[in-house]
Amino acid sequence: MEVRRQYKEARAQLRAGSARLARAVLYLVGGFPIGLVWLTCSTVLLGTGLATALFLVGIPLITAVLLSGIPLGAVERARLRMFTGIPVLSPHTPAPGSGPRAWLRHRLSERATWWELAYAVAHCVLSIGDFALVTGGLTLSLALLTTPLLRRFSPEGQVRVAVFQAHSDTQAAVLVLCGTVVLALSYLTLTRYATVRARLGTSMLTKHHNAAQADHNERIGQLVRSRARIMDAYDAERRRIERDLHDGAQQRLTSLVMTLGLARLELTEGDTTARELVDKAAEEARVTLRELRELVHGIYPATLTDRGLSAALVELAEDSAVPVEADVELAERPTEAVEAATYFVACEALANMAKHSAATEGRLSLRCTGTGLVLEVHDNGIGGADAESGTGLLGLADRVAVFGGTVHLSSPVGGPTLLHVEIPCGS
Repeated sequence: MEVRRQYKEARAQLRAGSARLARAVLYLVGGFPIGLVWLTCSTVLLGTGLATALFLVGIPLITAVLLSGIPLGAVERARLRMFTGIPVLSPHTPAPGSGPRAWLRHRLSERATWWELAYAVAHCVLSIGDFALVTGGLTLSLALLTTPLLRRFSPEGQVRVAVFQAHSDTQAAVLVLCGTVVLALSYLTLTRYATVRARLGTSMLTKHHNAAQADHNERIGQLVRSRARIMDAYDAERRRIERDLHDGAQQRLTSLVMTLGLARLELTEGDTTARELVDKAAEEARVTLRELRELVHGIYPATLTDRGLSAALVELAEDSAVPVEADVELAERPTEAVEAATYFVACEALANMAKHSAATEGRLSLRCTGTGLVLEVHDNGIGGADAESGTGLLGLADRVAVFGGTVHLSSPVGGPTLLHVEIPCGS
């Protein structure tokens, strides 16, 4: 069994090496006719254009030569995709206007057009060397490997391959060994050289695109950092409001309830109307205090600040209108911003469950995977949740996106519903 396994691995490696060599050969050899056609056409057009430039007839021909790198670049990007298996994007941007004149003006002003023209010139020179390298290496290898066969058809039984000669079967066997070595060297040379050529072509044919992409990525990075700063400021403002309400309005309402209680004790037994008014005012103050406490808890719960995310999620599950089982595994506390985002995502998810799902039970789990937090909220409701239906799912995605996180929702009609949220811990 071991021998068979090694045999299969060897065959697989041989097939992979043969396929790699074939791709390299096709890529290098295929560039030669393309470069030859471009060189011939460009030479004819440029010569004719220069000869007739005084009559203005040659201006379009010269312009065509200047733009001739565009079609060659498109062909080369297609060949690069076939060789590397990776799409090579065009560096050209759409013309701002309509019509041939706007397109022509835009293309002549693009740096990508001139990079493609430079690549076309370089390709013509390099493709000759590519073709010579491939044909020379493979022809020499094939000739050396077939030396015994060539001796059979030689009138005198003598074969000369380059600087090698074979007058006997022993010398022919030695040349076969030499051919094997030359084939191995050709394989290494051609495959690695083709890779270098492909990198050169990719660099020159996407140079402007890479610069534009880098600028675009930088702008995206600035926007993400700006949004993160806004969210940090927003969370800080929430905590300030929570402290102000807790230390100010809540304390005054508590004092008011106590004062009304003392006022009720001071009233005489016969003053029934005044007692009822004081009792009503005290009850309204207690209701207002309870609502204010709930509001403060929703703004930024004290449990989250004092005891961390694990305790806050367990408390949130216990207070849910739908029975929710909490499964929280968190070895250490993440940053305050990640804690707040995770908590409010869970809070919104449980609120949606209570309002829209008609579920009878749910499950909330949180775990750390090493690269980030994974929050899952599951219910056995009717499903059919849609991010576009105004259920707050878009808000969840926006809040998580600040940290580079993702939100995935599975909610087929009829249920169940699963909300899967991933937030990087390193944010």
